[in-house]
Amino acid sequence: MMNIIELHPDTTIDLYSTAHDLIAHQGENAVDMLTAEADALRRNDQAEEDLYACIELMRVVNELIDMEVAGPIH
Repeated sequence: MMNIIELHPDTTIDLYSTAHDLIAHQGENAVDMLTAEADALRRNDQAEEDLYACIELMRVVNELIDMEVAGPIH
């Protein structure tokens, strides 16, 4: 499993690239993994910056999945 905290996407391109990599490696489990990570960050009162990065990554993963369902994006 990837460590979301270590990703820290700095740009939109990095964010979409990271989301694509998560989908490629985790498949449908990417959303569940990110949800679990966000829940753990909330429970442990981790840095808000990490939580927001995780939530933003989750948003992009969902966006890419929706685009894939609508039609191939590659």
